[in-house]
Amino acid sequence: MMAKKYSFFQWLLSFLYPVIIQKDQSDVNSVLETTLENGKLVLNAANANYSYGSLYRVFIKALLRFNLDIKNKKKVLVLGMGGGSVVKFLLENNTLAQLDTVEIDRKVISIAKEMFGLSPTDRLRIYAVNAIDYINDCSEKYDLILIDIFIDDAVPEFCFAESFWKSLQNICLPTCDIVFNASMKGNHLKHNLDFLGPINLKEKLRIEQNLFFLLQPAVSK
Repeated sequence: MMAKKYSFFQWLLSFLYPVIIQKDQSDVNSVLETTLENGKLVLNAANANYSYGSLYRVFIKALLRFNLDIKNKKKVLVLGMGGGSVVKFLLENNTLAQLDTVEIDRKVISIAKEMFGLSPTDRLRIYAVNAIDYINDCSEKYDLILIDIFIDDAVPEFCFAESFWKSLQNICLPTCDIVFNASMKGNHLKHNLDFLGPINLKEKLRIEQNLFFLLQPAVSK
């Protein structure tokens, strides 16, 4: 069992205001704060929640509203692990799938292990690598891919490049569902979705400030 990183007094105070338990930084993120909010630990960057807070809540809402058959997915990829809240949700709701997750920031991976109890297992593989490099070198095929890549509150520009989606197509099974958290404010998007290239848009929805796309690979004729 993971030892608690805070006192009972800090836990009580967290119901009045957020209590910072640990401060970190890395080459990728200048600010990483593990904070106790309403009795629960969350991971925040300078201007955004990374895990277990508002971002986790809206992402799970998106998965549920897209009505995905998560329990029957066999190979799952999460690009952008953060503290691992979405990864834990997937592990709890699918007891059979192999789950691979990619996180560029090694400090975030360390925090996920030390503060949130997330470590590699027989079912969970964690890769400390850039998402583009992972996709280009990957020999696996997935039937569910979740893309939740942020640096602080911004989605990296490569997520809006057609080359990214062409490479992603190569690691998708024909029945693959792709959920893309496009932005927090929607202002990164172009007026069209040409950047998706060979990927088809099935559905989109906005939850609070986040815009989500449900996508599927184009079927070869």
